[in-house]
Amino acid sequence: MFTKWGKLMASKKPEQLRRAARTYCQAGERIAALQQLDHLIGLDAAGTEDWLLVGRLLCEIGEFAQALGAFENCLQCEPQHTEARYELGRALYKLGDADRGAKLIEQVAVETGELEIWMGLATIAPAVPGYNHARVRKIREKFAELVRQAEAPRRTSAQQKPNATTLPAFKGELGTHRLRLGYVSAHWHDANYMKPVWPLINAHDRDKFEITLFDDSQPRAEAWEWLAGDLKTESIEQLDNRQAAERIAAARVDVLVDLSAYSQPQRLGMFVHRPAPIQMAWFNMYATSGFTEFDYIIGDQLVLQTSEQWHYTERCLQLPLSYLTFQTNHTAPPIAERSREGQARFTFGCLGTVYKLNPEVISTWCEILRQAESANLVLAGRELKSLCNQQYVLDQFVRGDVAKERITFLPPAAHYDFLKHYDQIDVALDTFPYNGGTTTMEALWQGVPVLTFNGDRWVSRTSRSLLGHSHLPQFAVESREAYVRMAVSLASDAERRDELQGIRQSMREKLTVSNVCDSRMLARGLEDLYIQATFAGC
Repeated sequence: MFTKWGKLMASKKPEQLRRAARTYCQAGERIAALQQLDHLIGLDAAGTEDWLLVGRLLCEIGEFAQALGAFENCLQCEPQHTEARYELGRALYKLGDADRGAKLIEQVAVETGELEIWMGLATIAPAVPGYNHARVRKIREKFAELVRQAEAPRRTSAQQKPNATTLPAFKGELGTHRLRLGYVSAHWHDANYMKPVWPLINAHDRDKFEITLFDDSQPRAEAWEWLAGDLKTESIEQLDNRQAAERIAAARVDVLVDLSAYSQPQRLGMFVHRPAPIQMAWFNMYATSGFTEFDYIIGDQLVLQTSEQWHYTERCLQLPLSYLTFQTNHTAPPIAERSREGQARFTFGCLGTVYKLNPEVISTWCEILRQAESANLVLAGRELKSLCNQQYVLDQFVRGDVAKERITFLPPAAHYDFLKHYDQIDVALDTFPYNGGTTTMEALWQGVPVLTFNGDRWVSRTSRSLLGHSHLPQFAVESREAYVRMAVSLASDAERRDELQGIRQSMREKLTVSNVCDSRMLARGLEDLYIQATFAGC
C-alpha cells in the first residue's frame, strides 16, 4: 500500500526527480537528494550521471561501502567513465583497499593530467602497499611539476635554479642575532593532533630564536590560549598561495618549517614561491615531498634510514630521538584497570581509520585470531559509524575464517569518550604499511602498548620510532611474522598477561620520564638542525 509520500514520488516523472535531486544537492541537503535518486532508481530510470551522483553523495556522508555499488553501476553503463573510475578508486581507498584504489586513480591521473587527480594520488602514495620509494617519489615529483605550472611564479633567471632563495640568507652570529623561525600549520588549534608541536613551540629558546606562527586554519576566538609567552602569529587562511608566500616573506624568517604537508596538499604551492631562504618539512611529511623547493626534511634515525635517503628530493636530517616526541596537552581519561580474572577474554584493538585496514592487515589479524582462539578484536573509527562499512570490514574477517562474534565495533564518540574505548583493550595492533601516529600516542597514554614491526618505509616505522624512544622498545619487532608470534604469545601466556597489567598501571609515569615525552630535548635537537642548515652555506 503506497504512503502519501510514495504516491507523490510515483507520480513524478524521472526528469522531475532528477531536477529535484540536483536542487537538493545545491542546497547541501544530501539525504533529501538521495531520496529523490532512490525513487529514480526504483523506476529503473537511473542513468550514468545519476549513479555517479548517488556514489558521490554516499561518499560525502561516509557511506563508502554503499558508494561502491553506485560507481560500479555507473561503469556498467559507461565502462571508461573517467569520473566514476576516479571516485571508485577513492572509495576503495577509504575502505582500505589502497592498491586497487590507487591503480584506478593513477590510470585517470595519467589519462587526464589533471592537477586535482595527481594531488589525490600524491597524497595517498606512501600508504599504498604496492608502491615502493621510487614510485612514491615519481608520483610526487609529477604533482610538484603540475603545481609549479599552476602557480607560474615570475622568476628571475637566478631564481630558476633549484633551491634558489628570494631572501638573503642568515649571515649573522647566533650570539648577536636571533635566528628567525617560521612555522606553518592548518592545525594549530587541535590539541590532540598537535601533541608533538605545542610543547615544542613552548620549549624553544626564545633568547636565540625569534618565532612566528603562520595560521592556515579558520580563525577561532581561543586560538592561541596554549602558548606560553608572547609570539608573533599571522593568519594566512584567506590568502591564495602567492599572497600567503608574500605575507610570510614580509616577516623575513630565516627558516620556514611546514607542519601540514599532504594534509593540506593544495598549500604546497605556497612553497614554490620561495617565501624563505631555507624551507623545511617536519612533523607530517613522512615521505619525500617531491618538491625541490623544500631544502630539508626532518625525521629520525629509525624512520629515515640513511640507505633510503637517495629516494628523497630534499636533504635528509635525522634527530637523535623520535621526531614525534610528544606531550598530551588535553584532558584524557584515567587509565582503567583490566580484569585479572582467568576467564576474561583477551582483547586486541585498533582505533585507527578504516583506510589503514588494507587486505594484508586484516589477513594478518585473522592469522592472529585463528591462533589465539580466546582473543577478540575491537575496532572503532569515524568511518565505522556506518553499518554498511562495518559489514564490508566484517566480511573480510569471516572470509579469513574468523567468527563474526569475535569482532566488535565500538560506537563513535566525542574525543574524551572515544579514548575510554582503550579501557576495553589489552594490546593495540598497529596497521601497516601506514602506522598509527596520533593513534599510537593515544594508545600509549591510555596505558595500552602498541604492537608493531619494522616496515619498509618511513610511514611504516612511526610507531617503532615512538616505542623505540620509550620504555617499550620490545613491542617493535622486526617482521610481520614476529608480530604474529608476539601477538599470539601475549594473548595466550598467563605470565605475559600479568606483565601487561604492570605495564598498564605504570604507563604514564614511565612515559613522562622517557625521551619520547621530553619536548625540551626535541626543541634542542631541532634547534641544532636549524642552526646547522642555516650555516651550511656560509
